[in-house]
Amino acid sequence: MIKKLILPSFLTLLVQGCGGSSASTPEVPVEPIEYTFSLTSQLTNDCDISSAFSEVELLLQDDTWQTLQRYQADENGVISFTTTDEFINYTLVAKDQKGSEAEGLNVVSFYQASSTTPAYYQAQFDNSLDNSSCECVTQDLELSHRPFANQASVTSSLSFESWKIIDESHTRFEGVTVCREIDGNWPMHSFSVLGTDANQKEIAAGEFIDDFRGGAWSLAAFQVADTADLAASHQGFITNQIIANTKHFLAEVVEDDESLLIFDTHSYISEAFYQSKASVTFDESSSIFGSSVIKTHHQIISSNAQESFSVKASEQKPAIDDRNFSEIKADGSYDYSAVSGYPMAKIAFTFTAYDPETKLLMPAKWTFYGPEKGMLAISAPLTGYEDIINIDTDKKATDVRLINSIITNNYQDYVKFYQGFGERAMTDDFVRNLNEVEVSIKLN
Repeated sequence: MIKKLILPSFLTLLVQGCGGSSASTPEVPVEPIEYTFSLTSQLTNDCDISSAFSEVELLLQDDTWQTLQRYQADENGVISFTTTDEFINYTLVAKDQKGSEAEGLNVVSFYQASSTTPAYYQAQFDNSLDNSSCECVTQDLELSHRPFANQASVTSSLSFESWKIIDESHTRFEGVTVCREIDGNWPMHSFSVLGTDANQKEIAAGEFIDDFRGGAWSLAAFQVADTADLAASHQGFITNQIIANTKHFLAEVVEDDESLLIFDTHSYISEAFYQSKASVTFDESSSIFGSSVIKTHHQIISSNAQESFSVKASEQKPAIDDRNFSEIKADGSYDYSAVSGYPMAKIAFTFTAYDPETKLLMPAKWTFYGPEKGMLAISAPLTGYEDIINIDTDKKATDVRLINSIITNNYQDYVKFYQGFGERAMTDDFVRNLNEVEVSIKLN
């Protein structure tokens, strides 16, 4: 009798405890979070003025690189849309044209890019570049300096055609080109000369100039380089100073050189960064069919000269198949995980492509940013451009860069950097201490 009374009571409590009551409140549905993705495409002219570039399209893609949606840039060069995905795969397809080359395509793909990070695309299309706002001048500049018994080399932050020794105290830079915005300030640039004095001691003199008005250009080099001691044993490297995103005083340092001449007392030294790069070559081959090379690189950018000069590329040969380069498969999959410690792979293809309408050759390049292993965007059809580029299109060159930044091993930090201003951010913390493995293949 007791069992008959307890059992129904127990079942009633159990049903109520499990939410079986008809009076329970239904669950409120969770609203999906929406993210706004925005990309700005721009051209930059000769005097560094940016303008909108609208000849670019974005393909939003799934994990197998199938196209989900296509977006065109507006008249301001902006592509914007909302998505419920925090991370997205996308490919940019932009018209591209350099110098006297024919019009072509530049394609850039990102795997699992942040949909909340503002993205930027720096276009190149020389035929539509508007330099009407620029004043550009080309002429010679004469640098006067302390006497040199021998003037061995020169540097300038500006491009120039050639240089000539006038006498022991004067050097001419020929065909110097500089641009500014009309009625704007002239940019600051530097000129220097390196050589030896009468005692065969290495010396260097240089100076800055920010006035390129009409008439003959002349500049007195009051800056005298100081000697910086180097470590007893070091690799060869190249170094320069970065001031306001411009490179100055480029120097090449031979392996185990005891010292280096640097300009470290000029007026801009407090805002200068020393950028040094070292490289080690492991496998380099060349034949009638083409060439290939495997290298490691190391970069240090620092306001401290000696810290920058401690640059050292890895001397351990990367675990790369240097015979068949089998890390990239015919189906578009790739795997560089055997080279440990490099969270990002930047893989660029240069193609022998043809315009489907004219049947003429057209320049085409596809750069992919992804993790150490995965599936390339080229593994799927490039919607709207299948007749120009696909996985079977002949490749003139393949350039792989495996990237490691000392400050982070988080892949998301890498993709955020490169979908943003990327390599244009010359002194960003991300590139201050950077290691790379290069695998380059070129076909004749």
